[in-house]
Amino acid sequence: MNKQIVELKSKASYWQVFRLIFVVLFLYLMGDALFRWDGFRFYATFSEFLPCIALISVLWSIVAAFTAMMIWLPPVIFGRLFQRIGWKIRIENLQVFISTFLLFGLMASIVKRLILPSIKATLQLKIIVFLCAVLAGIFLTWKFLDKFERWAGIIHERITPLVWLFGIWVILSVPLVSYHTWIKPSNIAVSQKISQTTTDNKSRPNIILVTFDTLTARDMSVYGYHRQTTPFISEWAKSGLLFTRLEAATNFTTAATASLMTGKRVWTHQTYQKIGGKPVKSNIENLPLVLKNNGYYTMAFVANPSASVRLLGIADSFDIAPLATEFSAPASLTHIIDKTLYRFFGDKIRLHDWIVKADFISSRFLYLISRDFSITSFPPEKVFKRFLSVIDENPPQPYFAWIHLLPPHSPYLPPLPYMGMYDSSYKLATYKSQIGVKIEPNQYFSMEVQPAVNMLRARYDEFIRYCDKQFEDFIAQLSTRDKLKNTVIILSSDHGESFEHNYFQHGLEHLYEQVTHIPLIIKGPNQTEGRVINDLIEQIDIPTTVLDLANIPVPEWMEGRSLVPLMQGKRLPLRHVFSMNFEKNPSLGHEIIRGTVAVWEDDYKLIHFLEEKESLLFNLKQDPDELNNLFDREPEVSQRLLTLIQKNLKEANERISKGE
Repeated sequence: MNKQIVELKSKASYWQVFRLIFVVLFLYLMGDALFRWDGFRFYATFSEFLPCIALISVLWSIVAAFTAMMIWLPPVIFGRLFQRIGWKIRIENLQVFISTFLLFGLMASIVKRLILPSIKATLQLKIIVFLCAVLAGIFLTWKFLDKFERWAGIIHERITPLVWLFGIWVILSVPLVSYHTWIKPSNIAVSQKISQTTTDNKSRPNIILVTFDTLTARDMSVYGYHRQTTPFISEWAKSGLLFTRLEAATNFTTAATASLMTGKRVWTHQTYQKIGGKPVKSNIENLPLVLKNNGYYTMAFVANPSASVRLLGIADSFDIAPLATEFSAPASLTHIIDKTLYRFFGDKIRLHDWIVKADFISSRFLYLISRDFSITSFPPEKVFKRFLSVIDENPPQPYFAWIHLLPPHSPYLPPLPYMGMYDSSYKLATYKSQIGVKIEPNQYFSMEVQPAVNMLRARYDEFIRYCDKQFEDFIAQLSTRDKLKNTVIILSSDHGESFEHNYFQHGLEHLYEQVTHIPLIIKGPNQTEGRVINDLIEQIDIPTTVLDLANIPVPEWMEGRSLVPLMQGKRLPLRHVFSMNFEKNPSLGHEIIRGTVAVWEDDYKLIHFLEEKESLLFNLKQDPDELNNLFDREPEVSQRLLTLIQKNLKEANERISKGE
């Protein structure tokens, strides 16, 4: 009888702990949901936000159950152990002690992060904080146990309506998630076996477009960088066409690859955010669809989920398009959870990774318990091998393949012998050490952080050297398989990476050359003579060039122009080149009033910030590092280029208002 009473009390005790944890976590989730919605509404509707809330609610309730178990179980185990050895310690005492201990530890962590960030957390300091937490827990348990029990009773009574409210929502969330995951129709291409229904036409070339994520031309030795980061690419380019002045459409992946796959500028395809809406009309106006409709077999091997053909709305235009998760090898618990969530929900629910986002509370706990690692989780050779395995099955020809590799995107973690090649200190050589560098949320860094940023740049350059070797091995494998005789190889990037101007990495409002100047090398079948082409061109010229190489007419909706005349030694009329970032501006038909636009005219470049109504003018020939603002010193050029931006922006907004 006494045993049954103990078991019933244990069950009730767990239920009480769970109720409290459940409500606390869901109150936090409510606040976070309001924060997420403030950004989500920029590119999607509330009907798309609901399944996101439903998924995180189901996952969060599981976390609540697990957390409650971890809080409830230890006191029960220790309480029974103490009873066996004759110590008269109540389970409630242990629960109060553990709760106050954890609360003290949490408060110490908050104080360290927000008030005393400069204090180094040494081992001695951690031991002192731990002992203080233990003593505080013992004192508060002894002093206020009766009050705690009375307060707990009042709290449990008051939270009952919230338990019901949140519980009903979780129950409703299960069918909502199930519908969006397994029932709702979606345009999703899956990794397929090769179909031979396409008629071979070997008179037209196969085209392989290889893009390395976050690869700036300014850190490639083939473009004159002082470190030998691209020895193979430098040699390979000698018998190809090296374009020295290609500018990216924007400074982050999703919008840049949208331009690459549609041939449209950002203000035309209207994909402004990193997980934003699909480009306008992307399901019917995209490069692979034009190729497919003209007899090409189309394949996409994309390792970055931010460039996923599903995210871009062009999955149906590819015959083969494996999930990005096929190309990753998760090295931490966070990445394992992220990969699992993407596999099940990535193409159906936008914020499928809500629970592991860096600014969500659970990700901080996962970060603490995850092991550190020092080698990339997205090795480019894995993507190349997947493509080669398809080629070995003799797909229909001609074919077009887009291979998008995540390196040298951060974290910069090449394997040995590349790690340490340009900085032998081996500092900042792991994932946790790199993300631990103190950079402001707006990606600005102070001069005190510059030495660490320089070291990160060394790691980035080592990563490029590793990518160069993998590209060399890929070309060698194609040659061994005799696949280069009728194949055009195009090497490029989506955008660059910054370690200068106190601006770190990429994205947001800055459009300096570090993030916009990207490589472009084109090599035709059995080409033996190379040439350097110094004409100013832009990213949207690549898809039109692909169509021209395939002898396919370029549709009117593409805004780029073919580079084939330049490849043939002819000239093209000079024209302005644009790059832009509108992350701060809502999409979904909203007028563009926030963001940054850059325009190039010969050697001049103007960067205009829309909200601030400020501009920077540089002469890139005289000032390639963009250190001297000429806006006030050369007013004629400044006004001409500023007027050009305003004119094109006005036309773009008129198209948006008409729903075009």
